[in-house]
Amino acid sequence: MIGTRALLRRLSLCVTWILATIATPVGAVTLSDLYEADQPVLNNARDAAFVEALKTVVIRVSGQRDAPERLGAALNDPRKYVQRFGFTVDNVLQVGFDSVSVDRMLQEAGLPIWGRERPATLVLLNVIEPDGYAHWITGDQPNAQKDVLGRAARARGLPLKWPAVDPQGIGESNALEEAERYGANAALLGRVQGGMVRWTLVTVDGASQISGGLDDGVHMAADTFARVFAASGSSLGNVLVEVSGIGDLDAYASTLNYLEGMTLVRSVALEQVSGDTMRFKLAVRGDAATLRRAIALDSRLVSQDDQTAPAGERLTFRYRP
Repeated sequence: MIGTRALLRRLSLCVTWILATIATPVGAVTLSDLYEADQPVLNNARDAAFVEALKTVVIRVSGQRDAPERLGAALNDPRKYVQRFGFTVDNVLQVGFDSVSVDRMLQEAGLPIWGRERPATLVLLNVIEPDGYAHWITGDQPNAQKDVLGRAARARGLPLKWPAVDPQGIGESNALEEAERYGANAALLGRVQGGMVRWTLVTVDGASQISGGLDDGVHMAADTFARVFAASGSSLGNVLVEVSGIGDLDAYASTLNYLEGMTLVRSVALEQVSGDTMRFKLAVRGDAATLRRAIALDSRLVSQDDQTAPAGERLTFRYRP
């Protein structure tokens, strides 16, 4: 006869499995802490801690790992970019930098800006122990390898998700489908063996691979996404966006708030209404192709354009409630 505790555990596992099999709407993650950093103060060198914190932020915001070298002497006076700061009891600097000032510094150095809307990535990490035992890392278990990946992802501004249960029959061919079930935009497959990790990043644009340490998979993903979504801060253009399926005031407000809230978008103006279709004129950082890719991260506006064709100056979508 099954005891009460064992029965409750079985029920809990069943509920977890059911929830994991229900598809979650895919959506970008909006990060509110891109311009914040926690930096340990070494040897009581507080000025050096401010410099290191600013280096972390410029890499995260630009998406470029060489941003500190390209900024050079501009990083020598980090306090002029500080908005707020404090020190914890264990001597960790917690600092928030002014986003406008940091963006201006990046723009003047010719560096791009990667906005707050970032693709969520499902990590599928399979660990092969020395005795040959293989197991998956899931989201409900504390794990040192998860901690390493989490720190690297925090430094790069890359939102990670973990599977609720052990994936079954997962490979490069169906990893993106698994990611979509968890509401993620990409999948990062890792196979750990003998201290090395073979990483494969799978996105709608294809797959790429690298072998190295635990954090190398995070860097590969962040570098890949930055090339696609980061835009020059100095290039502003106008893009017409037509959205059909806007049948009431709530749909209009939801669409307008979404477009205005995007980091790439500097302004939105309603130009025309025809039935349930509205045409907006957007001033955007970057171009129409970058905007289309950013909107594709979220499922609320479904593209009606040919995804294989270059984006023109007008993009068409359908509103999805």
